[in-house]
Amino acid sequence: MLVIVKRLLCLSLLLALPIASAAPDIAQIVRTSAPSVVSVQAIQWVKVKVPEQYKNITSDPVYQVFTRVFGDGNESAAKTDEAPVVKKQISGSGFVISPNGVILTNYHLVKGAHEIYVLLADKRRLKATLLRSEPKRDMAVLKVAAGSLPALPMAETVGEGEFVLAVGYNQKGISAGVVRADLATTAALGLLTDVAIDSSNTGGPLLNTNGEVLALNSKVLKSQQGLTRHVMVSKLLSKNDLSQKLPQTWQQLGFQAENVSEKMQKELGLPNTTGALVKNIQSGSVAARAGLLKDDVIVALESQRVIDVSDLSALRDFLTQDDAVSITVWRGGDRQKLRLAMPKTTNTFDEANLSAWRRLGLKVRVLTAVQKAELNTTVGVQVTAVQGTGKTFGMRVNDIIISLNQQDIKSVEGFNNMVKDLETGDAAVIYVIRGDLRQFVSIEIAP
Repeated sequence: MLVIVKRLLCLSLLLALPIASAAPDIAQIVRTSAPSVVSVQAIQWVKVKVPEQYKNITSDPVYQVFTRVFGDGNESAAKTDEAPVVKKQISGSGFVISPNGVILTNYHLVKGAHEIYVLLADKRRLKATLLRSEPKRDMAVLKVAAGSLPALPMAETVGEGEFVLAVGYNQKGISAGVVRADLATTAALGLLTDVAIDSSNTGGPLLNTNGEVLALNSKVLKSQQGLTRHVMVSKLLSKNDLSQKLPQTWQQLGFQAENVSEKMQKELGLPNTTGALVKNIQSGSVAARAGLLKDDVIVALESQRVIDVSDLSALRDFLTQDDAVSITVWRGGDRQKLRLAMPKTTNTFDEANLSAWRRLGLKVRVLTAVQKAELNTTVGVQVTAVQGTGKTFGMRVNDIIISLNQQDIKSVEGFNNMVKDLETGDAAVIYVIRGDLRQFVSIEIAP
């Protein structure tokens, strides 16, 4: 009897001991997430300013060789008389967050890019478009024209002390750690971890032990004591982000375009399906004055070949640099050169926007009575053009601006005067309405 009592006592003591939890299977988490983690390649076009004495540089044999060796393989670009375009590339990781082609990455990776490519785990290289960005949180939402992509599931909750894992493209940059603080309820909308983030996993996902994405990795979001800040994905993404379509309208220039289909290639007698097919022209617009016509196919900007409509994002930047840009179109079996030129700012509308245009990169107009009624507001202006600083910080044409630094905007002149009084380097906190989205955007004031 005594022996039985001793055995029962030992068994009860064993049951009372804490059971050691199994270590997470890092290799399995990495393998499972790998199909959803992508490489993001951002390319910025820079049009070279050619001094007058070197205007024929593109005909020089040395330049021809340089272009063939260091260019993108487009030999026709080396034979043009247009100003050369230099491409600067930066790479990082990203991850699929919706099967319809929505991808998250870092803002610092795609800032100022004219071409963005996404290299999937299956080695497909797809053109991507920037839908929106959050510069202060180093987040960018991209979209590719593809479906049925392997998307990572999102985690809704996270706790301090939870084990987490950062992953980069091609199973690189694997770094493990724990959540040191949960900041999801604060303005930071993020987490503090001791996970190491570098160029190999920046832009990639921060995963929990279930392989769910908690946050976005960023090598530029640092904290004190060597900790890393991460953007909490579920707090910043909306249903609108996951359902947006690829934008194909250039309202400022007055035309619409789309990618060339195989059907249109045959009908127009094109040699291939590259280029941007013009669908509509707005009367009296910059495009109309340049002589652009419906069914023209834009095949080049300056010396740079146009592969699809996303390449046209460089148009605005080129126009900002020079107020004019040369484009090549395919029309009736022949190539023709046209010149898109922005009108000079001489009318009262532009004068009213002078400071805001120069310092924020924004032009605005007053809201109509109908717009005010729909938005249930008596104040605000609408953005009609975006350049430079405004574009960098994610502003868009048709955004509604209600306030600047918590001051209501009642007129175009009032908005311009507010901007004029701000110091260089100050942050202009703008309350923006964009469709169903309401958000504050902080823009740094330019000189």
